[in-house]
Amino acid sequence: MQAVTSVEMEEVLAQYPGLFCVGRELRFDHPEAQIVSLKLNCLEPHQLVELARLAAHLFYQEQHFAGAALWITQSGVWTEPVESVARNTIERIRQGYGENRSLEVAPGHFFRSDEFVDSVSLLLQPMLVGWDAFYVPRWTSEALDYFLFVSHDSLLEIHTRTAGASAKSTQLLASLKWIQDSVGNSIASSSRPL
Repeated sequence: MQAVTSVEMEEVLAQYPGLFCVGRELRFDHPEAQIVSLKLNCLEPHQLVELARLAAHLFYQEQHFAGAALWITQSGVWTEPVESVARNTIERIRQGYGENRSLEVAPGHFFRSDEFVDSVSLLLQPMLVGWDAFYVPRWTSEALDYFLFVSHDSLLEIHTRTAGASAKSTQLLASLKWIQDSVGNSIASSSRPL
């Protein structure tokens, strides 16, 4: 894991083919781009862990993980006693990699191909505490089909580049009962175009 500043994160993400990154805005520059949203506030803590790992790889195999970027774009939303738990957890993990800068100074993270679980561990923190964060995974021999956005509004958004990637994501999430059709209690809203 390597921690980076927001400027460094923007420079790297802006180089991803088909990805638009200006300021703290990240989206696909593709006419079929869609978003699948899942509500986080109705999940149990163990479900958040399971969802974080699933969403980090979706329809890919973990062994094909080629790295990821995690960028925490907004904190300071809630009270200090709540936020200090996630901040301290992240900073202790970062210290294990020799990174002593604060999360405020270097809110970006790059993970190597052998750091999948570490990337999920850090992704989980914004999901737990309610911060805004982007998670952009990379896969061996595959184009970037999706990225995640964790919202302080208790949502996990799966941004897909194409309608096909959206359909695969929705089908997988439905088969695992993370989303349901309109008859059941829906954890996720339907896909919507950007």
